[in-house]
Amino acid sequence: MYLHTRLLLGIAVVTLLALCVSLIVPLRSVRGDVYQETESSTQLARLLHDIESSVRNARSGDEARDAAALAVNHSASLRHVKVELVGVDSGVLAASPTDERQGGGLARTLLPSASGETLNYPIDYQGARIAQLRVLSNPLSEITEIEERVFRDLTLLALTILTMAASIYFMVRRGLKPVAQIQAALARLEAGELDARLPSFRLKDLSEISQRFNHCAAAMQEAAVQRRELTRRLIDVEEDERKRLARELHDELGQSLTAIKVDAAYMTREATGLSPKIESCAREVERLTSDIMEIIRGMLARLRPHGLETVGLRDTVQDLVSGWQTRVEDKFSCTLNFSGPVNSLPADLNITVYRLIQECLTNAVRYSSARSIAFQLTVEGSSKESRPERVALSIVESDVAPDAAVVRANGSGLLGMRERVEAHGGELHVEIGQSGGMSLRAWMPVLWREAISG
Repeated sequence: MYLHTRLLLGIAVVTLLALCVSLIVPLRSVRGDVYQETESSTQLARLLHDIESSVRNARSGDEARDAAALAVNHSASLRHVKVELVGVDSGVLAASPTDERQGGGLARTLLPSASGETLNYPIDYQGARIAQLRVLSNPLSEITEIEERVFRDLTLLALTILTMAASIYFMVRRGLKPVAQIQAALARLEAGELDARLPSFRLKDLSEISQRFNHCAAAMQEAAVQRRELTRRLIDVEEDERKRLARELHDELGQSLTAIKVDAAYMTREATGLSPKIESCAREVERLTSDIMEIIRGMLARLRPHGLETVGLRDTVQDLVSGWQTRVEDKFSCTLNFSGPVNSLPADLNITVYRLIQECLTNAVRYSSARSIAFQLTVEGSSKESRPERVALSIVESDVAPDAAVVRANGSGLLGMRERVEAHGGELHVEIGQSGGMSLRAWMPVLWREAISG
């Protein structure tokens, strides 16, 4: 069943029930009114019959008058009429109970000056007039009943409308309840939770939406996994290429420069005292060779930190931060703290952590106006197992100059860092504080990366 079909059927059922209630309740009320009208007519006829019997069976005129007055006084309350026994001198000898309803606002509006109709019936005893029976109608009482009936019907109509509105509201709310689940799932998907899924709904159209949403989410999740795998392979290829280039620079260019430096030293020694110009040129070649070798050593350190395989991540990162601190000590100061078994990480995470810190230092030198940068590297391990399970890196800038430009949080360097972190199944968050300082927090699961590698 589709959602619109269910809503239309529900509204039709509620409307039909309301119509039935609006018809049945007034009809039941009319039945009671008919009974009361019939009973009132019967009571009036019975009263007239009792008066006639009392007068006929009396032994004297006074007894006949007293019997008629007794019958009138003991009669029941008549509907919309009043019966009075009037003496020959026009005095009221007896009266039936009065109908108390004298009309409300509607009665006063419809009959502002109306008076009831009066009927007089003479009562004789043996040919002599002993009294007169007066019947007075009360139209205000009838209109009052109409007022009460209208008020009752209007109240019933208002309650029926409110019940219909409440029923339709809850029915629509229940029918649209899956929409909240769809919105929540879309919000999760927008936040990057690609494992968000919708349940199967009973309504056909919503069930189709659920199936298509789950299909799209599964496709996006699969694409994200493939993208992370591709990024990981590209990073591995990049590191392998850096490693190969570093090895070639060290083996080929390094040996050639060493040979040049040796030849320049030999030329310097042989030309001493014989040719000052040749000696000066040889010394310059030797100096330039030393400078080039120093440059190559720096390039080798940036291309492939050999300390990761020898001394471990802790000392390698410490040397990296210390080297940068020595070169830019006039710009900012660095603090580096470690927590946990830092040297127990696998090789792929070692190089990733190293590249993250290296990129942060490079960005700090280029763009940051902070005077203090704190690095915190934490490796969390399981209490049951000795190997680490999660690595977290926190970098916080402080003491930013008041007039410093705001650092952008979407540069190519940060994009590359995010790709590296996500390739390991982790997350990277960058925040820019009110003072302009950047805070970077990244975490990566160690076991997840090991599973991919295997």
